[in-house]
Amino acid sequence: MRRFVHKLFVFTNIILFLNSRTSEAQTQADPEHVPTAAEISVTGEAVPGTLWQETPVGPYGQPQWTTGRMFGTSRVYVIPPGRVEFVQFWTPEFKDGETEHNFREEIEIGLPGRFQLDLYQNWGIDEDSDAFYKGTSVELRYALANWGKIPLNPTLYAEWYFNNDAADAYELKLLLGETFAHRWDFASNFTFEAETGGERETEIAGSAALTYAVIDRTLNIGVETLLEHKTVKDSRGDPEIEFLIGPTINVHPTRNSFITVSPLFGATDDSPTAEVFVVAGFNFQFGGSGGSSEEGPRAPASMFGR
Repeated sequence: MRRFVHKLFVFTNIILFLNSRTSEAQTQADPEHVPTAAEISVTGEAVPGTLWQETPVGPYGQPQWTTGRMFGTSRVYVIPPGRVEFVQFWTPEFKDGETEHNFREEIEIGLPGRFQLDLYQNWGIDEDSDAFYKGTSVELRYALANWGKIPLNPTLYAEWYFNNDAADAYELKLLLGETFAHRWDFASNFTFEAETGGERETEIAGSAALTYAVIDRTLNIGVETLLEHKTVKDSRGDPEIEFLIGPTINVHPTRNSFITVSPLFGATDDSPTAEVFVVAGFNFQFGGSGGSSEEGPRAPASMFGR
């Protein structure tokens, strides 16, 4: 039996060797010859200079880094359909010698057609260490095109706040994002938020973030800024203007989890002394594999630096 198995093994290797030689001869004789699946050998080599976080994933061809919360103050694009992500926000604010902690629990759901649905629970802890419930909110976003088809990949965002002890509010955003020169990831948001009653507070805001991939898959560092212009119905001509700036760090402890910390510091009289944005999340994949593009680097996902 052992001799039979050995002979079969030797015979199989001879056939494979002859078949590969025949394929080479066919290719040399006929340059237009299309090799069959049996003739193709896969080396597994990645495109030089391509990072894992840049690899295209899902049906929209978006880079891997856009599937998690890379920045503290800015969002970007949508997550692929079939993905669900749980995100925990903690934002302590230090102002006028007092500290207030704001928390949000978020469920992100990737939908077909470049849509995304987000559900939130909002609460906080005041300066007296008393916890209070703020309410719930629902968000829907829509990416205008597959990634790379429109510069900065614009995405529309709408959120409604069902507040507990305050008037309801709505928020509209334009999300922008892009990768530059392989290692630089950028995002910017433009926001309009307004209360539907009470003092009818209105806020116009802009944020921007730029990070550099220090260690692919694991560590990104950079800078973030946040500008907010707030008014109420009886003092529209006397706005409260806050501008904050500071470093940001994004860490991926595992492939499906992330932690982002962005301590921002006030630069105007109306600004808090500091506001720290801490975001942690974990994503789940449903409906099968996200595609062969998740197996390893294939090609840059950015329209810049291709």
